[in-house]
Amino acid sequence: MPGLRGRMAVTALAAVAAALVVVLLVGGPGLRRRAMAQTREQLLAEARLVARVVEPALAAGAGAAEIDAIVDAAAREVRARVTIVALDGRVLADSAVSGAALAALESHFDRPEVRQALAAGHGVSERRSSTVGEGMLYGAVPVRSGGVVRGVSRVALSLRGVDDQADELQQALLLALGVAFLVTTALAGAFASSLAGPLREVMDAARRFAAGDLAARSRVSRRDELGELARILDRSADQLQARITEIGRDRARTEAILSAMEDGVLAVDHRGVVILANEALRRRLALADPVGRHYMEVLRQREVAQALEQVLSAGQRVSLEMEMRRPRRDYALAGVPFPGAEAAPHGAVLTFHDVTERRRLDQVRRDFVANASHELRTPLTSIKGFVEALEDGAVAEPATAQRFLGKIRAHADRMALLVADLLELSRLESGERPPRWEPVVSTALVEEVVASFAEAARRKDLALVPAGGDACEVVSDPERLRGILENLVENAVKYTPAGGRVEVSSGAGPDGGVLFTVSDDGPGIAAEHLPRIFERFYRVDKARSRDQGGTGLGLSIVKHLAEGMRASVAVESEPGRGTRFTVTVPSRPSSA
Repeated sequence: MPGLRGRMAVTALAAVAAALVVVLLVGGPGLRRRAMAQTREQLLAEARLVARVVEPALAAGAGAAEIDAIVDAAAREVRARVTIVALDGRVLADSAVSGAALAALESHFDRPEVRQALAAGHGVSERRSSTVGEGMLYGAVPVRSGGVVRGVSRVALSLRGVDDQADELQQALLLALGVAFLVTTALAGAFASSLAGPLREVMDAARRFAAGDLAARSRVSRRDELGELARILDRSADQLQARITEIGRDRARTEAILSAMEDGVLAVDHRGVVILANEALRRRLALADPVGRHYMEVLRQREVAQALEQVLSAGQRVSLEMEMRRPRRDYALAGVPFPGAEAAPHGAVLTFHDVTERRRLDQVRRDFVANASHELRTPLTSIKGFVEALEDGAVAEPATAQRFLGKIRAHADRMALLVADLLELSRLESGERPPRWEPVVSTALVEEVVASFAEAARRKDLALVPAGGDACEVVSDPERLRGILENLVENAVKYTPAGGRVEVSSGAGPDGGVLFTVSDDGPGIAAEHLPRIFERFYRVDKARSRDQGGTGLGLSIVKHLAEGMRASVAVESEPGRGTRFTVTVPSRPSSA
């Protein structure tokens, strides 16, 4: 692309060239018309001159040879074809033919120029001549003698000469226009040179401003309008740099604050169009390109729409808690108005604080207090009842007193077991007892746990068997692993009916780890209970669980034991088809 100087020169030259072309287009065709008009006048004048020359001969009745000689001489003077036509159309003389050829010429009475000359006093016609075989321009006038028309004097000129004359005029015009173009080119170049340099400096400075280089300045020192423009641009750049610097600081602070926030932030203008959504909100609610769209397209939830509309309409703070459908989380919303653009109504800012975990912990805390109170109240109530019975006289009956004391001991043992499990959970959650990493052989651990419950399974008529599998070695905490398997096997033995089967197995797991499996063919667990069975005090069958002597904390302990050594526990079960617990132990924990 040409530079500024070149563009200015090209523009000026293009304007001049366009003007010259217009002159050429307008004046060029007129040259031939003017040449034709001049030639017509010339032909008529020559025809009148020839008429005067041949008038005496025609008046005297001279012969054709004498008249033809006069015509030939006249034709040499006027340098054109001369023809004398009688009133009846016969050609009396012609400078182009003589003798027999002249006598053989056809009648010229119907020639347009001849008829016009006889009718109007002169005639002009343009056509191709059959005699000489080329385009001719004819001019004719009557030959008068004593007031009587004796014939017609006609002069013809080849159109080739007219065209040559027009071409010469056009060439002269082109030469003049070319000279004018060259002169204009030189002037345009000189003018462009005087402006191109300063303009280029101003444009370069403006281009650097647009690219972000606010330190760029033009060095134009002219005292004309161009210099004033350069100075205005420099002052504007100074002001713009100060404003952008301040805006950049404010924006950086705002973005840092919004990025550091864990709460989601949504801002809309007075029309409800989203103008800001921070990263936390986009990530948590899976929003894709929310800016520039109406909030109803972004968050299709009635509570959000009501909160925003209330802020936009009333301009007051709004607070509420709600459950988002997708993803299903609980949020505390707070909406406040914020000033809009100049002369525009206020917008609204809505913050989303995730309270799902708080609500869950509150519910866990309430459930824990209720369950712990219930679990302690039941044995305490029984102990108090038996003590009151003993005080009322049952102590005097040895057999009854002994039975009551046995009941008191059983409930006290249950309370002691519950407290022990609670203390174990507390230690696990607080990290008071960190894992102790040692190599563990899977099959040896399975056989050890099965052996410890063999007698309990025999008393209940259960088949408790190790299911075999390859011996795998992992680096883990043997005490925690034993505690996990013992809790799972103990539950399987408790809840599997007589005649059932409990299997404990181990095998290779993913990434070199080990899978421990405890399965039974007991009553199974319904699907709605599976997500909660690892919660504290959660019981699938509360009455039956208490009859078995459980505290409701065993599986919760299993979960915490597994998490403490980077393992995981999963359960699969269907009512009537038994239950299968799977413990996945990594080969070597990252902290080992």
